[in-house]
Amino acid sequence: MKIGLVGLGSIVETAYLPALHALGAEVRLWGFDPARSLPGVTSLPTLEALLAQPLDRLVIATPSLLHLPVLEQALESAIPLIFVEKPVVATLAQQARLQQLLADPQIAARVLALDHWMARNAVQHLLRGELDDSWQPCTQPNPPSNSQPNTPLFGRIDPVTLAEVASVEGFLLEPCGMDDEGRPYALNFATGEPDRRVLCHPDGVILDIGTHLLAMIRELLVALGGDDRLTLVAEGVVDRLGQPIARGDLGSAEGRACLRGEASGVPLVLWLDKYAGPGIERKGLVLHLKDGRRIELFRSGNLEWLDYYGETCGSDKRDQHLHGPEHLSVEAQRRLHEGPLYRDCIAQTLLAPLPAEGWRGVTTRRLQEVTLLLTLQQQLRGPH
Repeated sequence: MKIGLVGLGSIVETAYLPALHALGAEVRLWGFDPARSLPGVTSLPTLEALLAQPLDRLVIATPSLLHLPVLEQALESAIPLIFVEKPVVATLAQQARLQQLLADPQIAARVLALDHWMARNAVQHLLRGELDDSWQPCTQPNPPSNSQPNTPLFGRIDPVTLAEVASVEGFLLEPCGMDDEGRPYALNFATGEPDRRVLCHPDGVILDIGTHLLAMIRELLVALGGDDRLTLVAEGVVDRLGQPIARGDLGSAEGRACLRGEASGVPLVLWLDKYAGPGIERKGLVLHLKDGRRIELFRSGNLEWLDYYGETCGSDKRDQHLHGPEHLSVEAQRRLHEGPLYRDCIAQTLLAPLPAEGWRGVTTRRLQEVTLLLTLQQQLRGPH
């Protein structure tokens, strides 16, 4: 497979290239980035030169404001599939333009608005009885006296429909460091190294990481029979230092926010925090069912765990997802999955055959989500 990369920044260096290597993919890579080159990628001097290559796939991994201009140029080429990193657009004006482009079915068939959290689909696979062998049953860390040690906990769960879902919570709380003055700084998502950049609007939590939770949760709800309805309001929005965002502030990025609303008619709440504190990391979802059961999917580093809490679990167990896999209740059932998330995403999208129904529905949802998140930013700060 011949793959082109526009933009050779950290996402390509720390996510794409290691994932392709781990998957043993037989690929040839070409890239264009005016500022840098990477080992294993044949650098070309211009975007035009890259687009002239006989590519099977193109990945647009530039800064978000450049996604649409590069995509428009790429659509003039013969490249059959073009992947655009999140967010697919960065302004409402760009959203309107992309909406026009995607109205053409031939163009829509060539574009995937990519969010790697789309690959976090273990809950829907569990509910369809389709978890693969990469999800290993977990044994009880401290089995009760009437159980045998090392007894697998996880059994088959009856299928669940959308009508049985009470609500969904999404969490993306990222660990941070603290400088000598007690101010937080971000950590690189892949390496954990300090990232001391002071992010500016529009790269706050609403657009930057709200996209991840929406991509994961909405693909789950659609798999359960949901539609594309989505509403959200923003609450408790503050900057990196905990100060509210003032109307008219077009500089400070949001550091923390809560988004509430509905997706497919299901109540939804998203907790976003890029500076949650040293050692605090909560990245995933909780699916609450109307009969009291719940299913949780959380991740830390290269480890992802899927928990099922049956009807016998009391309300005091509700916050156990905050503590990580070592605090598993004996009433719960668990499977574990190891490996970088981008490995799964690339295997399911970039290296996979085009799905029979194509990527159009996925791209429509990603664009709808970004549009709503950009609108929330406008409501918060004023028109801009």
